[in-house]
Amino acid sequence: MSHQFASYVAIGDSFTEGVGDELPDGRVRGWADQVALGLALASPEPVTYANLAIRGRLLAPIAGEQLKAAVALRPQLMSLNGGGNDIMRPKVSLESITDQLLAAVDTATASGIHVLLLS
Repeated sequence: MSHQFASYVAIGDSFTEGVGDELPDGRVRGWADQVALGLALASPEPVTYANLAIRGRLLAPIAGEQLKAAVALRPQLMSLNGGGNDIMRPKVSLESITDQLLAAVDTATASGIHVLLLS
């Protein structure tokens, strides 16, 4: 079964925002932008795309603020990558990171959104 996604929202930190993948003019273009382009090229209809990722974000704001904004956009597909900035801090609870990611996925799927979860 194949899916045609007409709307895609990416949430996360610098990795999703595209930091480290600068274009010659200084703008960033990351993997999420490439996913959106691939969806657009494969779709017979226009594809909407929003990249809500913000560099430096910890998982709590991603799974809170960004997720809330993403769900409000009602995309068919949402990608979620986060927790990398959290695990670089001392005294991190990996169980807490896992719980936050699973809760974010549950929130999105309960809203009818397909989730692309990566690490």
